[in-house]
Amino acid sequence: MKKLLLAVPFLLNATTITSLFEAIKNTPDYKLDNVAIKEMKINKDSIKNMLYPTLKLNGSYEHFNRYNSIVPITPTQSAKLTKTNDSLPFSKNIYRVGFEASMPLFIKEIYDNKKKMNRLLKATKISAKINLLKKEALVVIYVSKLNYLFSLKKALLKQQQSIKTTYEALNVGVKVGRIPEFKLLRLKDSLNQIEIKIANLNTNLDDVKSNIYKLTKIYVTKPIDFDSTFIDKGGFISLKPLNEKLKADKFSIEAKKDKFYPNILLKIKGNKAFADAYNTNDSIEENFASAGIYVSWDIFNKKNSSDIQKAKISMIKNKLQIAKTKKDLTAEIIKINNSLKEINKEIKLTNESIKLKKELLKGAKVAFKLNRMSVDEYLQYENDLTKAYSDLANLKATKNTLKANKALIYGKNLERIFK
Repeated sequence: MKKLLLAVPFLLNATTITSLFEAIKNTPDYKLDNVAIKEMKINKDSIKNMLYPTLKLNGSYEHFNRYNSIVPITPTQSAKLTKTNDSLPFSKNIYRVGFEASMPLFIKEIYDNKKKMNRLLKATKISAKINLLKKEALVVIYVSKLNYLFSLKKALLKQQQSIKTTYEALNVGVKVGRIPEFKLLRLKDSLNQIEIKIANLNTNLDDVKSNIYKLTKIYVTKPIDFDSTFIDKGGFISLKPLNEKLKADKFSIEAKKDKFYPNILLKIKGNKAFADAYNTNDSIEENFASAGIYVSWDIFNKKNSSDIQKAKISMIKNKLQIAKTKKDLTAEIIKINNSLKEINKEIKLTNESIKLKKELLKGAKVAFKLNRMSVDEYLQYENDLTKAYSDLANLKATKNTLKANKALIYGKNLERIFK
């Protein structure tokens, strides 16, 4: 019941950009990134666990075509048992139960692979953070587009209402024959064109709403107002996982070189054997155990040399990718900063233009009603004002998109920037 109550807010329409940011964390897409982190932690632990001892239990039944010793026995012991007519530890059917324990004393490769996995785990965590920031940036971009479309729709509805008012006033003059019906038909056609534009807008709105739902599992039905703060300069977050992978490549090379070192293992074995003695047919059981240190050493293995070269090439590719990414992001930031400066100027000028076009439209309405202006000239003033509203909304959406991309490039917390 508690989980259901927590889920209810995300089924409702979100009214803030912050609600959408929070909703991202409840989607399968976000949870997949967390699973990737857990998977990498397990991979890291699997390397670390190779340093721990292992213990195996075993059992067997063996039948031999000749009598076989249950345990090693010296000639002296065999002679003594024969002399006293005791059971000799030989049989054709032997049962065994036992254990085998082993522990690495020196396997250098494990330590370097462990360091490599530490770096890859860090890279995975950073990549998960970047994926979240990308989703948050997309939410800002889609909401900005949503607001733009709603603003454009509002402007068209205003234009529609304005033309309808003129149409109704003109209709009186047409009925008495003072004004030609052509002008009325022209206004009617303009109203139809606006209806078509609004229908297209509704289709585009549905597409944007669908994209927001994919990211948040929330279906938005109205504009979402939000503000943004200044974005300070920072480091390129996309370089961080690449740098961690570069460090991992270095340890990967070392791990490949480590294969030329000897591996030293401690092994302890013990077993109990059961059988019928071949000379007395009595049931006997014997214990046998051993402990030893084992060394294995690849003195010559051409494949190891190839693996080292592959690891070096991987590191070179990573270095080049870092350089390329840094170059591309530097160019993108310069472009964004320049675009933001120009857009701020355009927003200011467009706001001033809207004030002027409102006044011009008032004059155009009067002139048209007095038959001093053609219908197309009048409609041009209507279109100019609607276009100015559209341009302003588009500039604001573009500004938010640029700021979202800038925040993403610098790895900033978008929840603090867009509220």
